[in-house]
Amino acid sequence: MDMTTDRPAARRGRPRRGETEARRAAILDAAIAQLAEHGFAGTTIEGVAAAAGATKRTIYSHFTDKPGLFLAAVERLHRHEQEGLHAGADLEEVATRVVRTLHGDDAVTLHRLVIAESRQLPRLAADFYERGPARTVEVLATLLAAEHPDLDALPERAEELYTLLLGEPHRRRLLGLEPAPSAGRARAQARRAIRTVLGRAPA
Repeated sequence: MDMTTDRPAARRGRPRRGETEARRAAILDAAIAQLAEHGFAGTTIEGVAAAAGATKRTIYSHFTDKPGLFLAAVERLHRHEQEGLHAGADLEEVATRVVRTLHGDDAVTLHRLVIAESRQLPRLAADFYERGPARTVEVLATLLAAEHPDLDALPERAEELYTLLLGEPHRRRLLGLEPAPSAGRARAQARRAIRTVLGRAPA
């Protein structure tokens, strides 16, 4: 009797969700590395595919084109804020995440690139703002409203808070003058920003 007939057949068909997410993450990691090294114009789908060990077809099916790949990387950076909101994180926790993420190497790389390309690719710049900073401001406004319902001029306060969470430290990061902040520095900056916006120490 051929015992190989008792073995389960090799799994075929669509990859599992975890495999798909891991593949997507690997492609985005490769894309950011390529963008950091070659710039937006010098980065190619072929180069990203080779770096990620993926096919061009896979990249096109997931991201459509190079701007789609760039914007997916932007959305991934800001996803943690929505996740924190849904998980019940408080304003200080989310604000700290914002500082750590947006002052991090990946975010700084993407921010530099979109500034450099904004005149030639205004649509990319607009989409970057909508899918990145604008979504973060919405999350901050939601948390401010929930924790401080008496606060007036909420949209403006949320924008002010976002601005302070970047601040001069973020400018120095863009210029390559200092490293990404530690967890302690990020939380301290978040607390100062919240205190400034509220006009008092956070509860």
